[in-house]
Amino acid sequence: MAEWLTIFASAAAQAASLAARYSVRVAALQQAWRERLRAGSNPRSDAAAWAIIDALPAHPIVTVPVAVAATRRTKPAVTTGVAELERAGVLRRLGDSARNRAWEAEGLLDLIVGLEAGVD
Repeated sequence: MAEWLTIFASAAAQAASLAARYSVRVAALQQAWRERLRAGSNPRSDAAAWAIIDALPAHPIVTVPVAVAATRRTKPAVTTGVAELERAGVLRRLGDSARNRAWEAEGLLDLIVGLEAGVD
């Protein structure tokens, strides 16, 4: 029993450390995204683009319907926000389809993969 508790405690400590590093790095990435957006279109403070940035860590691949659900904004507002974020280089479109479009949050998947691989 003591050996199992030691293994569990070690795994929990590693997971907590990974989560803390992820949180710090995601916050820095979100700040960089906000700066890109400000430098580009600098939308109003209540614009959907800002809310989308807040939602991206939970949705590194995002679609308009997902962003609507995550931000609780209207589809037109989210569509405008996604376009602003794409122009700012925060979102990168995946594929050329006019239907079922999806975007990747720039740098977020690389951050996740790096942390899982133990890259600091």
